Amino acid sequence: MTSAYFAWGETATKDSYTWGNYQWMTEGQADRQYINKYSFADGQTEGCWYSGSTFIGDGKQELDLNDDAAYILWGSEWQMPSQEQLYELINSSYTTSVWTTQNGVYGRKVTSKKNGNSIFLPAAGWRSASTLAGEGTTGYYWSNSLGGLSVDYAFPLNFSSNYWGVEHHDRFCGQSIRPVRRAHEYVDLNLPSGTLWATCNVGADSPEEYGDYFAWGETEPKVRYTWENYEWCEGTAETLTKYCCQSQYGYNGFTDDLTELVPEDDAATANWGIQWQMPSGKQLKELMNEAYTTSEWTTLNGVNGCKITSRSNGKSIFLPMAGYIGVSLTYGGSHAYYLSRSLTLIYSGGAEYLYLKFEDSSMSGGTNRDSGQSVRPVRKK
Repeated sequence: MTSAYFAWGETATKDSYTWGNYQWMTEGQADRQYINKYSFADGQTEGCWYSGSTFIGDGKQELDLNDDAAYILWGSEWQMPSQEQLYELINSSYTTSVWTTQNGVYGRKVTSKKNGNSIFLPAAGWRSASTLAGEGTTGYYWSNSLGGLSVDYAFPLNFSSNYWGVEHHDRFCGQSIRPVRRAHEYVDLNLPSGTLWATCNVGADSPEEYGDYFAWGETEPKVRYTWENYEWCEGTAETLTKYCCQSQYGYNGFTDDLTELVPEDDAATANWGIQWQMPSGKQLKELMNEAYTTSEWTTLNGVNGCKITSRSNGKSIFLPMAGYIGVSLTYGGSHAYYLSRSLTLIYSGGAEYLYLKFEDSSMSGGTNRDSGQSVRPVRKK
């Protein structure tokens, strides 16, 4: 069995796991009292997070995303579980857990009591110095949560053939990580359609961040966005190979009459999960309908954008002026282009979108499918 092991708060594996080579150790030191990041008032006044009897540490008890191995290695849609999520996983009201083997590997099978789905956690053991201990008999899986008796501990899930629980363990030790999907927040603007709007763009971690850019029908960002590298054509707007209603725009007269993105080509669904999708053209028009919302040009943390507020419940979302990308970022800070999942019916080379010009205007219309634009996901109640 091949496994990867990480010290808590580190994003790369190592040959040896000690306090002396722990990332958050003061240079030249090798003792727990010189931990220099992630601390709380634990009463251990000999630690450098105290000055005399006064706590002077950073007060951080959960990993920053840049120190989260799941987020860094698997992408922005993933993170290490919290301590609370580990407790939820082992809660016998929600799951059952049995010690078993899978393909000859010992571990625990955890099964949902609600839908019968399950996961398998191999007993991968843990690493201290250059030694692997407990392989085949014990599992340790880090949470993103600091805790226990003092700053030198973090919380992992710990199990064996006769034990299943959440413990605390020295941060420098190498343990396994089982990522969880990050929860994406949304706002109910009380719109007639029941549409719930996400609070940030795909690829962003906060409302004002621009996030990633996508050509229409593609699910991964690129450096350049042109017809030459667009997935659904043979190099031009008149050689479309998918989503084409007019033969003059299809490759060798191709048409398929698909007018909305299928889930596997929807950037919101592909990156955030099946409960999310890109808005339809109708949903974009509803969002900007003055009968349901008001629009205000404003800034959030220094970023220009449009604040859209529900007339019925006062809740709002913020759309940053993220510009678009062709060969480079254009109009960042002054314009915004938000894609729908809907094809324009009069021109198959275009998709319906929301266009915003800071302190000037907003409109819905059609945009070329090949350029890199923003995606703000939606979901239903």
